Amino acid sequence: MLERMKNVLKNRKQDDKGFSLVELAVVIVIIGILVAIAVPIFGGIQESAKQANVDAAAANASAILAGTYASGDGFADADFSSLTGMTITNTGTDSLDDYCATATDADSRTFSKGPGC
Repeated sequence: MLERMKNVLKNRKQDDKGFSLVELAVVIVIIGILVAIAVPIFGGIQESAKQANVDAAAANASAILAGTYASGDGFADADFSSLTGMTITNTGTDSLDDYCATATDADSRTFSKGPGC
């Protein structure tokens, strides 16, 4: 009996040479479904990251404006060179009460930050 089981297992190992076509097709379908779910999510994450970059640039520009004004130089001397890839504009008068820093990137995403926005 034991010898017969050994022979069956030995023959089975020799005959088993890989995956069947059905098994491979199922795996390919599962991978396709996962990719179809992941691609739109990844695109949304990229857009969110780009918008967050603009939001952060506006917040930094607002801080630069407040710091420049506090140092007595006024808004005109604010240096936005550290905010690369963004266009920064300030709307409002020369006062800490109503300035508004607006950041715009190359793809026209905008965000404004400041007490006058």
